[in-house]
Amino acid sequence: MSAEIRHQIQELSEEIRDHQFKYYVLDNASITDAAFDKLWNKLVELEQKYPQYKLESSPTLEVGGGFSTSFSQHDHIEKMMSLDNVFDKSELDNWFDRIGKTEVKNTWLCEVKVDGLAINLLYENGRLARALTRGNGTTGEDVTLNIKTIKSVPIELTGKNIPSQLEVRGEVFFPLKAFDELNDSLAEAGKPRFANPRNAAAGSLRQKDPKITASRPLDVVVHGIGAANGVSFDKQSTAYELLKSWGLPTSSRYQVVNTREEVAKFIDQYEKNRHSVEHEIDGVVIKVNEIDVQNNLGFTSRAPKWAIAFKYPPEEVSTKLLDIRVSVGRTGRVTPFAFMEPVKVAGSTVTNATLHNAQEIIRKGVLIGDTVLIRKAGDVIPEVLAPIIEKRDGSERAFVMPSKCPDCGSKLRAMSEGDVDIRCPNSQ
Repeated sequence: MSAEIRHQIQELSEEIRDHQFKYYVLDNASITDAAFDKLWNKLVELEQKYPQYKLESSPTLEVGGGFSTSFSQHDHIEKMMSLDNVFDKSELDNWFDRIGKTEVKNTWLCEVKVDGLAINLLYENGRLARALTRGNGTTGEDVTLNIKTIKSVPIELTGKNIPSQLEVRGEVFFPLKAFDELNDSLAEAGKPRFANPRNAAAGSLRQKDPKITASRPLDVVVHGIGAANGVSFDKQSTAYELLKSWGLPTSSRYQVVNTREEVAKFIDQYEKNRHSVEHEIDGVVIKVNEIDVQNNLGFTSRAPKWAIAFKYPPEEVSTKLLDIRVSVGRTGRVTPFAFMEPVKVAGSTVTNATLHNAQEIIRKGVLIGDTVLIRKAGDVIPEVLAPIIEKRDGSERAFVMPSKCPDCGSKLRAMSEGDVDIRCPNSQ
């Protein structure tokens, strides 16, 4: 039994490391966030139950992932911590209860969780000296030249009482509207599209040539402070006000509240309206607002005890593509759709997803039998984004568009020159 548990912990650790490398270094995640969280939680559960078999190099002891091989590496002055996650209101209540046991009096700062690339901006005497990615939390990669191409990031701070040294933590993101435009231009040029805005932000920032980064409309929002000399803060919200006064790009999408009920209301509000935000969000971060209470609560080896991320149900998941079928609309248009193993996404179970037309299937490189990444945003029809190539085993096969209508047997054809859709001529 002990050998089996030790082996299971070893395998889980290696699998998580591999996924972290693909996510953080290659900007090419091979599984969804939800699937990664499942692996992570399983490892945490085993390590807590059998602490004697926990590895010294366990990924649960570190923050985040690896490094690009292209850029020099430097240490953060203060470690960049990660955040622990909760996935429902009962787990959130457990976290509230743990804070409550300390009998502290505090308020809560709620803010949207930007789904971007973590960044650490170091200002010395008010001037941007270095910009590092999170890396492993202790050491990050130098992307200073590329960060300087982002218009919202000040090269020099303005205002009063600027500290002699200041680390500012934030997220680089790709605005949603600009992301769609970029993918359209990549497709027109015959280049592969980015799977999501987070990958687009990471891929755009990690360019050897800053001119390429400058051509991409990246943006930044700051939400935390590391090392700070010559300044102090009594509240998280006060820190945000000061950062804004110095010209740094803070978010307006935060609120200080007094009760758990108000926190829940903030979470629900943004879950219902998450697609009205200019960037992708995957949840809400709740922080103890008072800095002295934060200091008293302290940290684990990887995350602050005074903050938690409430994660929304995933909108991107992977599943098996069992078949590609076609449907005939009232205008006679024949549309292929994916028939998949049932999977829960955005709070509902789906088996079908649109594939638009035959040309789109070819462009995306989707084969019957693939494990595919699908996305469902709100009430929008689920869409197949891309196949997960590394999961292929050779049994996959290409889809062939039918030549006859599945309803009446008539020969299908394009109704006009250049039409990407084929139609049944017997439609009314």
